This record gives sequence, structure tokens and C-alpha cells, in this order.
Amino acid sequence: MLRPSALRQLLSQVTVGTIQATILTTRSGEYLDYVLRTDTANQSNASLVHSNPLNVKNLCAIICSVYQSYQKLSNVLSDTLNYLIIDCDMYRLAIRPVGNHLICICADSNTGLGILKLKINSLAESLSSLLNFSIYS
Repeated sequence: MLRPSALRQLLSQVTVGTIQATILTTRSGEYLDYVLRTDTANQSNASLVHSNPLNVKNLCAIICSVYQSYQKLSNVLSDTLNYLIIDCDMYRLAIRPVGNHLICICADSNTGLGILKLKINSLAESLSSLLNFSIYS
């Protein structure tokens, strides 16, 4: 059984440095849990992520829509989509499936792509052991 405190602690461990938010969502766009960085000095650069849950809801819907579009494309090409990194003007998103869920890391635009890849992969492995299912589902 999933302990909410353990999930929150795991998501909080990733949300440090230039990482602004870590989100666990269903594939239909409903967020299960999220952690926002509480650093007020960095709020000017993070116009996407405020403490408003409506922004997280909108972000979850966008994450799921974009991921599903790329997943349909990868099915046509007979390829497996393990993760997706989106580079925007003010932030970078890393998205990865974990079972029937998606995890997303929202970081500053100057965060290295390798760092995002390492963090999203390690978070997926930790979550899969916490939630007791395969990360390749």
C-alpha cells in the first residue's frame, strides 16, 4: 500500500536546485501529488510554477496531451517512448511513464538535459519500487 508521506518525501528529494516542481499524474491528466519548490528568490524565473493548484492542473493536462501525442507517433514507428524532454523558453520539462502514471520534472531553462534525464530515470526507478510495478509498463 502506498504511503502518502513516503511519496511526498520522494518527490521532495528531486525538487532541489534548479528543479521547480515534481508532479505525479495519471495518464488522463489528473494529478495525484506534486511538490513545488518554495524558494521565493527564484519565483521571478518560475512564472509557470506558483503555489496555485490550477497551474498544476493545467500543466498536468498539457503533459498528458503531449505525451499521448508522442506515444501515438512512437507506436506508428514501432518505437518505445521511454521519456520525453521538452525545452521551452523559460523552463524544461522531463516526462516519463511509470506504470499507468506519468511523472514530470519542471526545471529552469538552464538545467542540463543530462541532469534531467538522470533525475527522471532515478525517480522512475524509485517510484516503481515504491508503487510495486514495472517502470516499462
